[in-house]
Amino acid sequence: MRMKHGKLFVIVMICFNLVVFYYSWRYFLTRTEFLADPFSKQSPIINPIERIGFNEQDDVIHSSAVRIVMKHENPVPKKSTKLSRIRDRIQNTNKYLQKSITIVFRDFYEFDNDLMQSIASIVNLIPNIPVFIISANIPYPPLDVFTSPGRSSNQTSWFEKDSNVRFFSLSYDITKPLKDTLPILQIRTRYTLFMPDSVRLNGRSLLSRLLREISSPSAEDLMLQQHQNLLLKQNNQAVENRIDMTRKQEQRIIAVPFASNQKTVANCCHLLLDLPNWTLEYVTGNGTDNCDMYKQKHAILIETALLKEMPDALSSPFPELFYIQAKLSNIKKVLLNASFQDGKKLFTSYHTKTKRRNLRKEQFRSLYRKLQIKKVVRKNYLHDNKSKLPKRKQLIKSFEHNNQTISLLTETTFYGCEKQTKSCIGQVYNAQPFYRFLGRHTPPCCLDKLKLVFRHVVDELENVGIRYWLDNYALKNAIELKSLSPDAYEIDLSFNSDDVQRSVALRKAQSKPYTDGDGFYWLKATDGHYFRVQYSKVNQIAVNLLPFDLSGEVVRPNGFYGWKAKKFAVEFLHPMSTVLFLGKPIMCPNNVVEYLETKNVK
Repeated sequence: MRMKHGKLFVIVMICFNLVVFYYSWRYFLTRTEFLADPFSKQSPIINPIERIGFNEQDDVIHSSAVRIVMKHENPVPKKSTKLSRIRDRIQNTNKYLQKSITIVFRDFYEFDNDLMQSIASIVNLIPNIPVFIISANIPYPPLDVFTSPGRSSNQTSWFEKDSNVRFFSLSYDITKPLKDTLPILQIRTRYTLFMPDSVRLNGRSLLSRLLREISSPSAEDLMLQQHQNLLLKQNNQAVENRIDMTRKQEQRIIAVPFASNQKTVANCCHLLLDLPNWTLEYVTGNGTDNCDMYKQKHAILIETALLKEMPDALSSPFPELFYIQAKLSNIKKVLLNASFQDGKKLFTSYHTKTKRRNLRKEQFRSLYRKLQIKKVVRKNYLHDNKSKLPKRKQLIKSFEHNNQTISLLTETTFYGCEKQTKSCIGQVYNAQPFYRFLGRHTPPCCLDKLKLVFRHVVDELENVGIRYWLDNYALKNAIELKSLSPDAYEIDLSFNSDDVQRSVALRKAQSKPYTDGDGFYWLKATDGHYFRVQYSKVNQIAVNLLPFDLSGEVVRPNGFYGWKAKKFAVEFLHPMSTVLFLGKPIMCPNNVVEYLETKNVK
């Protein structure tokens, strides 16, 4: 019985599908006026541009259209008029984009790139749109874009004199005028679109949407206008429900992500630039509000006028330096809820990945030297949107980690003040280093190395039993701050001159400079008979060891002079006291306030 029911059901379904197919075929046969015939050679051919309509689906239509033949020999005038309007609309859109946007390729690498296909996908869809390729140097070996360049729609080869595709090098060239070495001066359009390498532009609608987004008033402008209208209504004045276009709008940058970006990886980065303290801080999370920089692959649309106001917007590493300048200019960043399509996947081999990583490290080192950044702090966390707690922070786990209580991963890197490099403090004139005249504090790398020298010296003095005490401005900082002052560039430690022979390093330093097992450099100062312990022979960040004679009722300096060589009563050292300094109890005189007044330390 079940078999009979099953066969009956199959027969009914077959009959139903045949009926549906018959009426569908009848419908399309009578309603369709154009049939695709890509293999026909006798039928008249319509221009491919007539096949492409400008609508919201434009970004999924390929630039190579199939040939269309008409069902009847004589075309219907009504349909021909409609296709003509579509063609005119596409041409007008192309002209609008050509006059509004210049596309710039700045972030690419000579050893692995996809510039040829990326540029071709753009100029084939939007002929004659300006395209700039900007590189820090002239690439060698030559890129495939140069060896086999494409052609524009007007049959002009790329990189020729009248071509819309041009190349610029940022390297110094004495034979070129200034305008040829600054590509920004060559941009004639109102907007500039920075495209990353390996992109496929499949439609015009996204570019049109970008232009509408950047030219329309922001939400803050709308709210401000509504507030002004409300105040006018309260004062019984006439109100016009429109935005005052004469008022200067908010400066914005529109960022467009790519389809291949991973949604689970942190993308939003906040920049905290502290120039007086030589510090740059990156705070990375997965939020999208008030971002200063986007880390994953994306395109950037900006007004050319804003680009020309930046001091050095095109330098490497791009776009990191570009975003730092935008941060200083208070330009708002907006992430568009759309995406571009990717091209060829780059850096697939270990060799190219390593080469790119090393090149990026060198670019960032050059950037920090240019900006005079000595300390870089990177903080990484993700917001747990599923948690009931608002914005609970979780550790970004690049490896397995069982400690779930850690909520923030912080990495601090110092640039400068190494063992084999000179100190960043430089020359000190009238007790004022050069950076004090620039309104800056002591570089953090120097403070870090000064703390290392101090801890090493204190351990050495305590191990051999030398009687010492914290002195002068370091003592004042310990009482007031329990740490070093941001402007400190040296630390003074005074000690009993009778204890010199207890230390091997001090005994050797009396006759000639001595480098201990940890690389610290001990020497006797040339401007007096006191000792200095430097971070290294080259790096002169130092702790001063000042010898005093404690044989009488008055403590006298032993063999050195200057404002630090002040006499004081021996009662300040009997008994000795301690103060917490740099996380460690350090010996110091008693009655510290009166002691500092006696030594005229203010």
